[in-house]
Amino acid sequence: MTQHNLLNLEDIIEIAFDIFAEMAPDNLEHDDLLLFESRFEDEGGAIVVEVNSDWPEHVGADIDLSQCAEVQIGLAGDEVLKPVFARMLISRDIDNKFCHMLWNRNGKQLH
Repeated sequence: MTQHNLLNLEDIIEIAFDIFAEMAPDNLEHDDLLLFESRFEDEGGAIVVEVNSDWPEHVGADIDLSQCAEVQIGLAGDEVLKPVFARMLISRDIDNKFCHMLWNRNGKQLH
């Protein structure tokens, strides 16, 4: 695969927000959803971080992490997102769409 077949990071963040917004009502705990919705406009954020090595245990060992991006979505704190409501693994390969999400449950942080 060549570099031109990969989504850029701005597109990845946009895709991540769209997926998050669609799935959050069914996957976030009620209090977290209310917190995010009430503070999203001023403090909502998404960042692309280095792909964590724990993804194969969540999605299987056959995933090529070098072709993926990890996005964290939460509320902006002092130079970090806190809390993080979801971690997302998104394929950057335009021809091989894939996304897997880990949701914050019971106050367990996702870093």
